[in-house]
Amino acid sequence: MWREADRYDAARGRPLAWLLNICRSRAIDHLRQCDRAEPHEDPAALMTEAVVDSADPLSLALTLESNSEVRRAIEQLPMLSQQLLALAFFRGLSHQEIAEHMNMPLGTVKTHLRRAQESLRGLLTEGRS
Repeated sequence: MWREADRYDAARGRPLAWLLNICRSRAIDHLRQCDRAEPHEDPAALMTEAVVDSADPLSLALTLESNSEVRRAIEQLPMLSQQLLALAFFRGLSHQEIAEHMNMPLGTVKTHLRRAQESLRGLLTEGRS
């Protein structure tokens, strides 16, 4: 808190809320460091194995079909939207963390993510019509 005291903005909230937000961010960072993801040459194979172990054939077919639809829909989005979605939903970064990682304004990140989600919703709805 002392190192970042100049970043405190009284107009945005109370000091305790600011302090708790810093603590929360540090705790999340620590948890992410402790649980490093290991790369796998074929991540789709891991997901399929998990589904195969716990599902009946109909559920398996529906899950695989749904995953394929989502993958195809994401691939139709602009590359920036794909990157932002991956950071938000697959890496679990907050909007603020994404903005810092991508060196973009926070509002721009939020706008791009909202538009990407709307586009995905449209593509997935359109595919089922």
